[in-house]
Amino acid sequence: PRAPLPRARPARRTARRATAIRASEEPAAEPAPEVPAAPAVPTSFTLAQAFAFSGPEGSNFAGSGPEIMNGRLAMLGFVAAAGAEIATGEPVYQQFGEAPAPILLTIALFTAASVVPFLSNTKAEDAGMWTREKELLNGRAAMIGMLALLGFEAVKHVPCL
Repeated sequence: PRAPLPRARPARRTARRATAIRASEEPAAEPAPEVPAAPAVPTSFTLAQAFAFSGPEGSNFAGSGPEIMNGRLAMLGFVAAAGAEIATGEPVYQQFGEAPAPILLTIALFTAASVVPFLSNTKAEDAGMWTREKELLNGRAAMIGMLALLGFEAVKHVPCL
């Protein structure tokens, strides 16, 4: 004989609850505040703005005109002076004394080449490792390097390299 199965418990009944959803009118939305339009980006600058020590508002350049131009000239000058000094053994002052016209012409051409895109506010796109911030950093380093090169040669009266 088998043992009788335990008696099943009666199922509990739960009360069903209904959720009533009622539609109501949405409150009137306040008009959005008028946002002033962004200032138009200038398409060009004057020569005075290009040589100002604070970059004009709306400029596509990372720094001021003089900093960019002096940095480019310092990069060019440091590499050229150091290369010529290594090749000839002449200090920078002697190099300049022997050929002032080509050096001044190069400075004028590089300054003009730096001013033209600044005047037209042309945006240079970053290309890989070539960015505007890195150009400024390299220019600053070259300015310090050129100053150190000239300072050493002025004090010691011998070529640095």
